Amino acid sequence: MDYFLYSGCSLDASASHYMISLEAVCKALGAHLKDIEDWNCCGASIAYIGGNEMQQIVLNARNLALAEKQGGMDIIAPCSSCYIMMNKYNRELQENPALLAKVNGILAEGGLSYSGGLKVRHILDVLYNDIGVDKIKGQLRKPLTGVKVASYYGCQTTRPFGEYDSMESPTTQDELLAALGAEVVPFDKKVKCCGSGLFLTEIELCARLADDIIGNAKDHGAEVISTACPMCQMNLEVYQPRISKILGKEIKMPVVFITQLMAVALGLDPKKDAALDRNIVAPESVLRAAAA
Repeated sequence: MDYFLYSGCSLDASASHYMISLEAVCKALGAHLKDIEDWNCCGASIAYIGGNEMQQIVLNARNLALAEKQGGMDIIAPCSSCYIMMNKYNRELQENPALLAKVNGILAEGGLSYSGGLKVRHILDVLYNDIGVDKIKGQLRKPLTGVKVASYYGCQTTRPFGEYDSMESPTTQDELLAALGAEVVPFDKKVKCCGSGLFLTEIELCARLADDIIGNAKDHGAEVISTACPMCQMNLEVYQPRISKILGKEIKMPVVFITQLMAVALGLDPKKDAALDRNIVAPESVLRAAAA
């Protein structure tokens, strides 16, 4: 199983623990990842500010063209925002020959072109549909028995495409977590927006959204929240001190990437491979499972 990895800006910086654990897990499960050489930002963080959508299309088309030129494999975009941007514009280019021709005219100035033949996929899709829960179960070394996890997708992991899972009631992450031996708790807010994009402009609203999600997870007995979105992970965990100050109450809940949990369950090193030391709130129950 060979794939291109589009890491995006977050996995190279604030979500480095996602990148580390993702690469370790894929290697352990026999999925070979190849970086897209000379990739550029997908533009998700500024997508609708400038009002020039063509710039966004070309940014993503360039990455697609580079991947096609370098081997033409499926592209894994672990960041949900990157996944939406690249998948959205890939679909538009595939469905609109006139747009593809116009974009290729721009790409030609950099010596590139794109045929529209690639597929952009989320890591949950690959873990569930290509690798599969049976293979994962077969390689468990330290099952997460007794670890109570809330499975959080956020608003971008399955929406708006719904290609590999339900948009409103997704289950792929739940099933993957259950395959690791974890107890997946009921969670009403699994697809609710965390407000990540609002934290610089609507701080109080964003704090309330995050508190609602974390509080719901706690109410259902969760010890840790699992996600596959770096923007959600940052908003729900990294900003907890700020949220606590804004709301005037202590909020403390570890929020980890599903690949970190997988790395532990597969018996990989909790620091070197799972990068659990990079989380702001230590996931104590997961660390106990790693030490068992």
